[in-house]
Amino acid sequence: MLHEILLSLSGHPSALFDAQQGSTHVTSTTNRLLSPPEAELLTSIGHLSRLHRKTRDHVARVASIHPSTVCRAVATAVTAYHLDDFQRKILEVESQILKQDASTVGAYNIVPLASIVGEFSGWVRLMEWLWDISNFMQPSDVPLESEKISQKTSSGSELIDKLRTEAQTGYPDIEEAAQYLGKVAETAWLRQLSTWLLYGRLPSFGASDFFIAQEDEDSKELSFTARNRLLPKFVSRQTALSIMFVGKSLNQVRSLPSTSKTKAATTQISELELLPVHVQHLSQVTAPISSAKLSEVVANIRTSLSRNLLQHLLPREKIVETLNVLYQFFLLGRGEFAMVLIAEADDKLSSRHRGSQSTKAGQSIKGLLLKEAEINQTLARSLSVLSTLGGEDDHIDDILDAASDILHLDVHSASGHRPGTPGRAKDAESALPQIPSMSFDELLLSVPVSLSMDILSPLDLFITKADVDVYSSINDYLLAVRRAHLHLAQLWRHSTIRRDHPCPPGYKHSNSSHGKAILKRRRQRTNQRARNMRNIWATCRAAIFFLAESEAYFQGEVVQESFKLFLDWVRGPRKHQTSETRPTTPDRPPTRGADDIGTENETQQQHDPEALAFAHRHFLASIAYSLLITDGTFTKLLRTFCTHVDDLVGHITRLQSVQESLDLEEDEGVEDFSQNYRKEEADMSLEMDRARRRLDSDLKGLVERLREIDSERIGASGPRPKNALDGDEGRYEPLRVGGIDRLLMKLDWGGEDAEEEQEDLL
Repeated sequence: MLHEILLSLSGHPSALFDAQQGSTHVTSTTNRLLSPPEAELLTSIGHLSRLHRKTRDHVARVASIHPSTVCRAVATAVTAYHLDDFQRKILEVESQILKQDASTVGAYNIVPLASIVGEFSGWVRLMEWLWDISNFMQPSDVPLESEKISQKTSSGSELIDKLRTEAQTGYPDIEEAAQYLGKVAETAWLRQLSTWLLYGRLPSFGASDFFIAQEDEDSKELSFTARNRLLPKFVSRQTALSIMFVGKSLNQVRSLPSTSKTKAATTQISELELLPVHVQHLSQVTAPISSAKLSEVVANIRTSLSRNLLQHLLPREKIVETLNVLYQFFLLGRGEFAMVLIAEADDKLSSRHRGSQSTKAGQSIKGLLLKEAEINQTLARSLSVLSTLGGEDDHIDDILDAASDILHLDVHSASGHRPGTPGRAKDAESALPQIPSMSFDELLLSVPVSLSMDILSPLDLFITKADVDVYSSINDYLLAVRRAHLHLAQLWRHSTIRRDHPCPPGYKHSNSSHGKAILKRRRQRTNQRARNMRNIWATCRAAIFFLAESEAYFQGEVVQESFKLFLDWVRGPRKHQTSETRPTTPDRPPTRGADDIGTENETQQQHDPEALAFAHRHFLASIAYSLLITDGTFTKLLRTFCTHVDDLVGHITRLQSVQESLDLEEDEGVEDFSQNYRKEEADMSLEMDRARRRLDSDLKGLVERLREIDSERIGASGPRPKNALDGDEGRYEPLRVGGIDRLLMKLDWGGEDAEEEQEDLL
């Protein structure tokens, strides 16, 4: 029976513990072989035997079919270490029995069952824990189909976090096993990480379990995304972003044309020469992995890669040029661009409406919508108009040329309408602002359209699609304010409706009673219309004042000053070179020595691309916060205000054409019997009064919301980064713009007397 027990513990089926149900063989029932005390004593041995077999078979299955290399490594370690150790324990007990060791064999060569059970009692708890871990990696009831396996199995990061949690226990054997398997799992994860950090390639096997994946495999351009659910807890989000940046940079360098690589090689060492240095850095990380040590090593690799290679592939001049394009066109730093684009968009819409008058009555409204080609033609015409504004003696505008190549207008479909949020950034630590879903992109061309930019290599090292989405939403927001201001200001150009001084009806009738009567009637009509329009003009004047002061605050104090500070940080401090540098030519690469001290000092002034990307997102968050675009209530009120401005401008424009037709009918006798202009004038006057009241209500709501924001932001300093990348290089600190009270002081234009005179004005 001792041999049967030891064979059963070794993983072989035994009649002692695994009798089949319904069998009548003499060896098929435990009760016929063992007495009740013996059967009760061997219960733990039978449980351990079954656990051993199940665990052995299951971890072998996990090691062969599991999609995660980390889980496969842990399953192999369970077999190679713990189960082999259990087998050695069985051999040790058998050796003690054969050698008649007094610790196991008693008098008369009797081996007590209690001693055998006592030898293996400590393994029951450990074997149960190993069975639980193997089931955590992959449930035992999962079928062999690969799709169901990938859905129900755990990832490598979940297993690493599980083992780290299990190591914090009061049982020494469980703690030791968890620590050992944790080292195996983290070592396997480090091997996956090294492929990405050193070569910029995804793991050749088990890439589905790695936290970095390729977004679109069918796309020609490689784009990667970070999957936070596959990230172990000991890796911080900022470290994960640095890891992704390093691999993306290496991948970017490898995909560059050969001419660019040759140019970079003439100025600095290549990525292959940096490989031994990076391997030495990465070798400092050992399991169990320390979060601080991993962050330090990744930062060292990132800094080494940036200072030795990336600053030559992404020079400071290219970065400054791209930032100027974003500032001048997305943030409306070049004011004439907004005016020209709005004028071109209005002309396109008016020409489309004029052309629609000749269409059939039953034609669908789809014929009035602009096509994507017409929308991009509007932008191209606007940029061509900008190029003609400069004089012949002006230098070539490089910023405008660069913008013409990469800027375009994106049309969003109604079903997949992009919310005005670029806050759909996946990582909170990326410092991107969370912008509400209120969209301003359909005000310009009556269809959802936004200004966008092509991110060409290697610019995607510091600017992402999410950053461009933030710029697009800010551009829509600022364009809506500028457009409402221009449309209201253009009403003053309608001289016939704003003021009219009718002259006498002619020299022959100037002194006649009939001529005087005509002149009197015209002046009375003009005075009546002026009185009717007085409230309208007062409301428009108040709205223009609000928009003008808001634009001055947004553009002058927020955007311009913040960008100027950020650009100064990007360019870095000016350092005077005290050492003489030997001039170099493209034909002769510079040699490292004492002559290159000045060159090294100069290169150290440039920030690495990831630190630049982090500061750039912080800059975006800062200006979005100061522009109030992150406040959902204010943006909703402003969006309604812009819509009501369009309604009022449309009613005034239509009223002018109706009154011109009435004047022709009364003064010249030109009648149009198909139209009732008198009734239409009354309807337009009623609609204008309603639109005016709505605009008054919007103005009051906007100012009231500004006061609430001012009180809410007392003592607040805006969004702050959770952690910084570049503490040794000088962290970027955004400009602290004056509070909303600076804008409110300008908007407080009315006193008590003015409110008594105009109750419906602010």
